[in-house]
Amino acid sequence: MPVAKKKEKSKIIWTSTVPQTPGSVAMKFRPPKETPKECTKGKLPCAEAVSVQQVILMMIVHICRKVIYGLDVSYRICIYVLGVLMISVVSDYKTSSTSKSFWANPNNFLNQWFVKMGWFWTVLVVGSFMYLTSHTYSCGRFNIVRNNMVRLAIATGVWFSVTSLFNMVEQKSGMCDITKYNKKDTCLASGNYWKGFDISGHCFLLIFSNLVMLEEGKAYLGWERIRDFLRNEEHRRMNVDQDKTDTPLTKLKNEEFLHLRNEFPKRTPYVRMLFCMMAILMIFWDFMLLITVLYFHMMIEKVVASAFAVLTWFGLYKFFYAQSLSPGLPGDGPFKYVVWKDPVSNLNRKPCAKHKAAEAKWSSKDEVPKFMGMPLYALKDYKEEKIKEDLTEEEVFYMNGLGAKRNSLSTMSSMDRLVRGRQGSITDMRGSGRGRSRSQSKSRIAINGNKEPSSNGGGKNRLNHAKPVHF
Repeated sequence: MPVAKKKEKSKIIWTSTVPQTPGSVAMKFRPPKETPKECTKGKLPCAEAVSVQQVILMMIVHICRKVIYGLDVSYRICIYVLGVLMISVVSDYKTSSTSKSFWANPNNFLNQWFVKMGWFWTVLVVGSFMYLTSHTYSCGRFNIVRNNMVRLAIATGVWFSVTSLFNMVEQKSGMCDITKYNKKDTCLASGNYWKGFDISGHCFLLIFSNLVMLEEGKAYLGWERIRDFLRNEEHRRMNVDQDKTDTPLTKLKNEEFLHLRNEFPKRTPYVRMLFCMMAILMIFWDFMLLITVLYFHMMIEKVVASAFAVLTWFGLYKFFYAQSLSPGLPGDGPFKYVVWKDPVSNLNRKPCAKHKAAEAKWSSKDEVPKFMGMPLYALKDYKEEKIKEDLTEEEVFYMNGLGAKRNSLSTMSSMDRLVRGRQGSITDMRGSGRGRSRSQSKSRIAINGNKEPSSNGGGKNRLNHAKPVHF
């Protein structure tokens, strides 16, 4: 049986890699021997197989992420402030103060056990989330865990100070129905009503809690990438090849790397659960904020409380925690994994179509597009081919190295157009209408030898045609 076979009008050659025996039939193609794992150098290991349960879980986590970060923080703040203002104006005229609704009763179950104890529930969920995440990405460094707990303690102190200030303002600015009671406690204890400027502590609490959860939840953005970092870094440290590519975990010591590798699989399920609980709590706080705006306090009291919440959040997370002497922002650790771009720092002008096409091009150094945290390698190749098909003529010139020649040609053509334009402007300065036609007719007669051209009309035309002026 022949060893090789070649089809007509084809470049494909089928060969056999096994010796021919009289009683055997040669295969058209047989792959070479498998390379042992210890000889595969320079290749990154593949990710583990994903089960259906993990896919469903990541879909739930993705929905919770959209709940928290689907709306930009600037739009969220505008909705809080303007929404409180507009709904308060409507509620002051449409909602009766003696409404018998379940939500209008301040002693209802949700108001007593959740809103009035709102900071306790916020600290319980956010504090657990902060401890688990910081204990994992700190790689055994206690100061990082301490900084996260200090940040939570600062938020608690700010909440207590601001609400105490609101109570003090109400006590100083109010008075009792019966003038003999000068203090709020004695007035309320006697069964009377204290009238004062009661800034809504519930509005401040609910808005400030949501903004704190929004900021602290950024520690989960990019959390799933740590698994890829661990796999690639472990392969890099086990590989003895000289050509090693650095990973975000390259600068970690062996003890820190082992701490991260052991803690990450254990903490990740609880981190996901707490992240989803934060999303549910944010939805519930938004709902209770709507109830508070509809049925309690005056418009100015709720607007002032909302402004205090936004200013407090901005002062802490956008100014104080960005300083070097502060506890730092969420996710700050020995390696960088958080994927977050502050929209305030990205307020640039919209790029033109040429810049957009340049930015849309993919290279080998760019990140692979992902869906729900999973890389889509096929989409990268597809986007490269799609961009090549959509290139314009000018981009093709530049890609083929003809950009410089085209620039020179365009420069010469622009200079030629400039000279012609200036010549046309000189001829336009001459007389128009009949004067122009007479001068042209006189110049024609003079050229034919029938009549001498005038010094004003034909001479200038003949001079311009004979020797054009160049600038």
